[in-house]
Amino acid sequence: MQVTRQDPPKITFPCDDYVIKVVGDVHEGFKPFVHSILVRYDARLYESSFSVSTSRNGRFESLTVRMRIEHEDHLTELFEALKADERVRMVL
Repeated sequence: MQVTRQDPPKITFPCDDYVIKVVGDVHEGFKPFVHSILVRYDARLYESSFSVSTSRNGRFESLTVRMRIEHEDHLTELFEALKADERVRMVL
């Protein structure tokens, strides 16, 4: 049996429904920090736009939001800006 590899789906920019998930340490400044980075790329975002879930042990928080991304370069920029903060553990 031959296994075929599929390429990941191509993202067409601008993309109005891009999902960003940021996982980090629970900290009162975490959500405002993530918002301050993402709103640079989509001014329509509010802190209330995020779906928030906390890990079972209460140490980590996951923020998920759908946003508009104009250019592929913006993804690289925002990922780097988010990962530069010590509270951020993962960006998907």
